[in-house]
Amino acid sequence: MTHLNDRARSGADAPAAAARPLFAQIKARLRQDILEKRLPAGQKLPSEAQMQQAFGVSRITVRQALNELQAEGLIETLNGKGSFVTRPADAPRLGMLAGFNEILRTHGRAGAGHTLSTRTGPAPVRAARALKLAPGAPVSVVRTLRTIDGVPAAFVHTFYEPTLGRDILAQRLAQEDAMTLLEEDLDFRLDRTQISATAVKAGRIRGLLLGVPADAPLLYMRFVPYDLTGLALLYSDVYFRPDQFTYRVMVRR
Repeated sequence: MTHLNDRARSGADAPAAAARPLFAQIKARLRQDILEKRLPAGQKLPSEAQMQQAFGVSRITVRQALNELQAEGLIETLNGKGSFVTRPADAPRLGMLAGFNEILRTHGRAGAGHTLSTRTGPAPVRAARALKLAPGAPVSVVRTLRTIDGVPAAFVHTFYEPTLGRDILAQRLAQEDAMTLLEEDLDFRLDRTQISATAVKAGRIRGLLLGVPADAPLLYMRFVPYDLTGLALLYSDVYFRPDQFTYRVMVRR
């Protein structure tokens, strides 16, 4: 509670903050505390009455701030118990990269994989652009092969900055879903995933890895997940055998 009072006093006089509605100022302060882990996952927030007193606002203002934080998936409010910071695993799964193994299990199929190589090297242009890095900036590069029921199904080429403890990805990307690792092990809060798809020829090396002719078509997809601050967490090129994996998405009007 102390830090809420301190932040309320220090932030209320800032000209930029004063230009925003009071509920937006409170939401921004709490949001920053959550993203910077001053309010860790699972922690109960002060009561509405306590926040009224700390920020010097009405209960309606406090509730509007909390409602917006809940809409973003940062907190959950339980009747009679209060509001709590949500855990990263509570966030919705975002795209295939979030749940490759999970999707297969729901269809009664077994997913597995192994690491082909890990290294640190200069970022190629496409990865540097996606990660907002200078061309040639150092990145970790992990190449993995995914299988479905023991059959080669996907070749994955992943690039990410070798910071923030993300070296765990190199150790476990072959066996676990990237989004699960980002959420549950590295405590990132995911907001969206940018996905693009096209068809390409396998080529000699990918054909050998996936057990198809060099001129066989592959489903080529690019994945870039972002956290709530807009930070691109990694960039992945994924090449699927279309006879082993089909990507479906529903778009509502």
